[in-house]
Amino acid sequence: MTITSLRPSFNFALGLVALASLPSLAAADVVTGTVTPAAAKAVIVDAAGKTVAELKPGAYQLQLAPGRYKARCLAPTQREQEFLSLSEPVTVNVDCG
Repeated sequence: MTITSLRPSFNFALGLVALASLPSLAAADVVTGTVTPAAAKAVIVDAAGKTVAELKPGAYQLQLAPGRYKARCLAPTQREQEFLSLSEPVTVNVDCG
């Protein structure tokens, strides 16, 4: 076996190590929860006030960049709930009733 035959395997191994480290550098985190009641309408807005998601009643799952957000209920009542998207999964239940 020559050194040149080991080179592709070595580069492949380095590539696998680099790919394995990517999840720790993820740019978005999973936010899950439920929106109640059945007639609810809600949106998620970022710190600048820009709408980043519209939520329907029931269970939801989103990917949001780490930061500050608000869940805004539009119906049947108007409410706001602040939350943080962290570097790990977060559960945010939104009650618009």
